[in-house]
Amino acid sequence: MYRLKVTRVGGGQHPSEVVVSVRTVEGIDEELIVDARSIKDESVRIGYPIVEKGTHLLVELPRETLGGKWRVWVEKGNLVENRA
Repeated sequence: MYRLKVTRVGGGQHPSEVVVSVRTVEGIDEELIVDARSIKDESVRIGYPIVEKGTHLLVELPRETLGGKWRVWVEKGNLVENRA
């Protein structure tokens, strides 16, 4: 399993939620709301990449983005192997 690096943007609708941002290969920051407990070392669990094209990976996010996307292309360097 893998984790995807995220940046905290702000609070969610509930105290237990956090809005995070994921940088795509297009340079777009996609935002999504996740449970604060799911963030570990500024990353969230995503499972395994779906497709790999060079240094780009298609990954499925744990929640839908605010823009309605479930899958995004990210740079391979934005993934961290989950060791737990």
